[in-house]
Amino acid sequence: MEQKESANIRKLLTRRCANLGIPVSGNFELTPRCNLRCKMCYVRLSPEQMAPIGRERTAAEWLRLGREACDAGMLFLLITGGEPTLREDFPQIYEGLVQMGLSISVNTNGTLLTPALRELWHRLPPAQVNITLYGVCAADYEDLCGNPGAFDAVTDALDWLRDEGILVHLNTTIVPSNQKKWMEIEKFARDRGLELRMTTYCFPPVRREEGCASCAEYSRLSPEAAAELSIQDLYYREGAQAILRRADNPEAPVQDDCALETGEPMRCMAGRSQFWITWDGRMTPCGMLGSPTVRPFDTGFLSSWDTLRRESGLIRLCPDCLVCPERNTCLNCAAVTYAETGRFDGKPEYMCRLNKAYREKITTLAKTLRQE
Repeated sequence: MEQKESANIRKLLTRRCANLGIPVSGNFELTPRCNLRCKMCYVRLSPEQMAPIGRERTAAEWLRLGREACDAGMLFLLITGGEPTLREDFPQIYEGLVQMGLSISVNTNGTLLTPALRELWHRLPPAQVNITLYGVCAADYEDLCGNPGAFDAVTDALDWLRDEGILVHLNTTIVPSNQKKWMEIEKFARDRGLELRMTTYCFPPVRREEGCASCAEYSRLSPEAAAELSIQDLYYREGAQAILRRADNPEAPVQDDCALETGEPMRCMAGRSQFWITWDGRMTPCGMLGSPTVRPFDTGFLSSWDTLRRESGLIRLCPDCLVCPERNTCLNCAAVTYAETGRFDGKPEYMCRLNKAYREKITTLAKTLRQE
C-alpha cells in the first residue's frame, strides 16, 4: 500500500472513531529528559526539575496501561519524549507494545541509535520514525542544541534507517538561531529523498516552566518573520502556482487535522479519538493542552478516557475568533490558545499578527509573480 493511501485510510479511521468515541490513536510521552538542550523545547526537564512534579512511570506501568488502551480500541501509538530512547528500558517498553499488535511510530532526535536499538528495530521495525533536524552541520547543533557531535550521529542514523527500509519523516523547527539555514535544511531533506515538515510557530514553553523558574534560553520568531518564512517555504516546495492559488482563494482553510470551529465544540481529534499521556502520568487531549487532565495510571484507562472525552467536549474558544473574517487562514486551535493565553477563550494576539502578516505577504508575493 502506498504511503499516501495508508495515511488517508488512517485519517478516515481516526475521524470515524472520533464519532464513536473510540481512542484509536495515542501518544506515550515516556520522559521529559533529553540529551540535547534545544532553545525552543517546550517540555525538556532535568531530573532535578522533574522531582517536584512527579516521577517517570515504570516499564511495567506503561505496558499495563498500553494493554488497557488496546482493549479500549487503540491501534496507533506514537512514542515520544523528551528523548524516549534515553530510557534504558526503552527496548522493553517498545517490544512489549509491539507485541500487542500496535502500529508504532517514534519521535526521536536520532542521536542515540545504539547497537542494541538497531538490533531491536531490525527485528521489530517501527511503522515510522520521526526525526527532528536542527541544522546541517555540527556548528548548527552546537548553537541550537548545545551538542556539536549530534549532527554526525543524526546523519549516521538516517543512513542506517534508509538502509533498513524504515519510513522516516524529518521535522524541523525554525527559530532566530537557524532562520537563515532553512533552505539548506530543505535541501538536506530533498537530497536524501525525505519528507520534511517545517514549523515556524513555536509554542510558549509552558510545560518547561512547570519545573523551571527561568526559561531564558527560549526563543522564537516574531509573528511577521514566521509568516514570511512559511510563505518562502511554500514557494520553495510547491512553486509560484501554489502562491497564486492561495492568494486567489484567501478563504480556503490552511489546516485540516487540528481545525476547530471557535465558539463551538472542539472538532479536531484531540479528546475525541486521540489522547496524550505525559511522563508523570497525566492524560490530556494533546501534548500542549494542560487541561482537562485525568490520571489513567490511578483510575484506569477506560474511566479516564470517558472523563477526558466529556470534558474535552466542553471546551470553547474565543468568541471574537468565531466572527473573524480571516479565521480560515489562522492556525489557531485550542492548544495554541491555551498555551498563548492560559485559557481556552482567550485571544492569542501572536496568532492574530501571524495571520495578518501571512495574508499581506502572500498577496504581495503573488502580485510580484504576476508582474514577472
